[in-house]
Amino acid sequence: MAEEELASLIDEARAGKGRPVYLFEGDEYLARSAARELADALVPEQDRALNLVLLDASAGAREIASHLVTIAMFAAPKAILVEGADAFAEEVDAEKELSRARELWQGKRQRDGARRLLKLVRPAGWGAAEVAFGLKTGSSAAKWRKEVGAAPEDADKPWLQELSAWALAQKVSAPPADLEVLLNAVECGLPPKTHLVLVAESLPAKHALVRLAVEKGVHVKRRAERRGRTIDTLDISDIVSHELKPLGKKLAKDAELELKERLGDDLRLIAAELRKLAAFAGDKPQITRDDVIAIVAPVREEEFFALAEAVGEGDLGKALQLFSDELRRKANASSVALPFLGSVASSMRKALADSARYAALPPRELGYNEYQSRAFPQLETELSEKKQKLPHPFEAWLGYKRARRKPRGFWRKMLVRCAEMDFELKNGADARLSMERLLTEVCAR
Repeated sequence: MAEEELASLIDEARAGKGRPVYLFEGDEYLARSAARELADALVPEQDRALNLVLLDASAGAREIASHLVTIAMFAAPKAILVEGADAFAEEVDAEKELSRARELWQGKRQRDGARRLLKLVRPAGWGAAEVAFGLKTGSSAAKWRKEVGAAPEDADKPWLQELSAWALAQKVSAPPADLEVLLNAVECGLPPKTHLVLVAESLPAKHALVRLAVEKGVHVKRRAERRGRTIDTLDISDIVSHELKPLGKKLAKDAELELKERLGDDLRLIAAELRKLAAFAGDKPQITRDDVIAIVAPVREEEFFALAEAVGEGDLGKALQLFSDELRRKANASSVALPFLGSVASSMRKALADSARYAALPPRELGYNEYQSRAFPQLETELSEKKQKLPHPFEAWLGYKRARRKPRGFWRKMLVRCAEMDFELKNGADARLSMERLLTEVCAR
């Protein structure tokens, strides 16, 4: 939805002509910020303490419906803002749900965080006792991954144990999965000047909440526009304006490009880094490229390709630097280690395959032109028969050179070490120490 259309909805809301139902769907940052702006427009500031209700979807359909049908104490508009409505989908992203529960709990929204987590683990037959990760009553990381689809990390032990104890003491359980109650409440008609505002990252096109929003209100899609395939075409002007305009600051064009090159399309992270940059810039009216370079660590997907290149070439310094850069952004080493491990394992599999593929070539290293004439045609034939994508000859030659760095047995051994490391990380090993040790092994000269 264009900014003009969103502005029109906000103007409607301020004029007292709000719709019964709004569904904001898309990027978490854009959808949530737009929904909160609309909710503020629906309810005058002096009435928000009583008439603006913020809930997480983990509260359950019944509690949300109860708030909707309860007539406001004063004759003023009332809005129920429900975030995380993805929880009402039949299939959920376990990693995101665990992260959302963590965010709620650490944000002092204990009941919402506990309900969200208990709803996630309910299909596994777990209750509050089983989520006490790290205690005897709690399930192991391996069980979490097998039964729930996502595993907590060592740094999660304190809050999970606190949540478990709190939920047991308060007798909190997962809310009943009864979406029909909420749907019926809206279908029957809401009290005058009552509005339901839903926020979700993604819901199936035929989901009941999508249908409800289309029939009773409006379905608002909030995603950053991208005019091309490269990162420089990503439009972040709305985020820049939202974060910096109130502070009287601007972002230089080259600084914006540098920021996108370092962070990719993670809009929530971009917003967070913009706030840090505004503070770092101090009294300066404009954030410069040098400011971005000084405090924003590069974390884009290209970092994983760079890591694969570093371990393939045995460049330990570069590999450790890439790992360190990612750790600067995330305090939790485990959330960095597993994706990095996947990149290392992929690199090892490729090196092992290339080592076997080129075993019949002369022991001396072939130059690029000789490789193109002697080895690349066979690779082209092989991949065509397998209907696999053919790399550029130069890229294939680099793979050939990297595979020659060590004998085939080394790549096989390192691939086994990756599998062992995966098991260790999922069973509580120190993520940072383990990953640094593995990088040292695979980059051995």
